Amino acid sequence: MQAPVMPTEIRVDRAGRRLEIRWSDGLVGYCTFEDLRWNCPCAVCQGEMGQPGVLSQTTELTPEQTELENIWQVGYYAVGLAWKDGHDTGIYPFELLRRLCRPE
Repeated sequence: MQAPVMPTEIRVDRAGRRLEIRWSDGLVGYCTFEDLRWNCPCAVCQGEMGQPGVLSQTTELTPEQTELENIWQVGYYAVGLAWKDGHDTGIYPFELLRRLCRPE
């Protein structure tokens, strides 16, 4: 069985408004803060129990919604992100980060 591809380093580039990620298979890429916020996997953003998420009701994000305040590791499978607007319930699995990751 092949080992899962994992981040070996995640660096916050505030000036570039992105996460720079180095992966265990050698890929180096980035995820923009805007892409991360649009793809927040939490129930508030994506919806739950037949109710639409808040992101489905807007076409534009505010500057506060895309300004990263904090990042922390969640177990061995994800990171949590907190945004300047106070939103902090999104847990981003490494698989999602990899899908959003653009090659450097």
